[in-house]
Amino acid sequence: MLKKNPVYIKLTSWEYWPMWILYIPVWIQHFWLSIKARSLFFFLKTNPGIKEGFILSDSKYNTLKLVPKEYLPETILIRKDNSFQTVIVQMKQAKISFPVIFKPDIGFRGLLVHKINNEKELRNILETIKVDYLLQEYIDYKVEIGIFYMRLPKKPKGKIPSITIKEFLSVTGNGINTLEELISKKPRAILHKNKLKNKFKDSWNDIVPEGKKIVLESIGNHNRGTKFMNGNYLYDENLQKVFDDLNKKMPGFYFGRFDIRTRSVEDLKQGANFKILEVNGVGAEPTHVYDPDYKLVKAWKDMLYLWKMIYKIAMQNKKQGEKFPVYPEAKKRWRFYKDYKKLAFRD
Repeated sequence: MLKKNPVYIKLTSWEYWPMWILYIPVWIQHFWLSIKARSLFFFLKTNPGIKEGFILSDSKYNTLKLVPKEYLPETILIRKDNSFQTVIVQMKQAKISFPVIFKPDIGFRGLLVHKINNEKELRNILETIKVDYLLQEYIDYKVEIGIFYMRLPKKPKGKIPSITIKEFLSVTGNGINTLEELISKKPRAILHKNKLKNKFKDSWNDIVPEGKKIVLESIGNHNRGTKFMNGNYLYDENLQKVFDDLNKKMPGFYFGRFDIRTRSVEDLKQGANFKILEVNGVGAEPTHVYDPDYKLVKAWKDMLYLWKMIYKIAMQNKKQGEKFPVYPEAKKRWRFYKDYKKLAFRD
């Protein structure tokens, strides 16, 4: 029974530990790199194409504008004061139909991301929003993958240091156990049991037929139960070329993670049948490190390497005329994010 206790699960798997633990070595390294750069905020010029934001406070909508439209799902920005009817008109103009993905324009680890299936659900959630949101066409490809890409401004080719395969939280029936019993056997699902009980209340005590797979959560975020798996073995020159070619069409973007849905990894390597759901800049994490089998020490090494590259990219951008933010500007950006987070994510 101990192994099914949520506290035990979190204590024995570092992927669930507080975020700051992963960043202890990064903070120490950042202090040294700041001395070399003569700026605490050098990292804010890693991607000059992203004009606003701090580390985690980039506008998703504005960042997606850097990506050529053919690689994007249809996406609209909803102002917090927009009426339900206005949103419906926006959806019709953009030719977006249900289901849709609903997410904050400035997000944090999948918080308040929802799959909306109909007008009733949309109306209900619009009554609760306090900040600007995105409505995004739902892409029904089965493979979700994170590709981390970085390139020195003076180099024609970049690097892909991190590939993450996302395994959605699910259970498979055996013809004997109920849905509740299957969930109770899976540690990753146990952590979300109360939410899942509410979501599947009509079938909670039903026996799941043998071989039937039930996807419990279709949002590909770690804090929603998605398992992040190290996919670095998938790297090859074809994949590299796809993202080098893509990056050439994204002025001012040199470092970040693309969250993608694709029909298959092989299709992605051919540059076909994929859509970019989000682009995360300097605050992006190499999410392959959250693989349950990945060692914390190795994760620290990977993080230190990426922040070393952030420094190199920022310094090259400085040589090309970019100016590092001064303290008042950085403070303003940070305060904006803190205030936004309090407003958006409070109960």
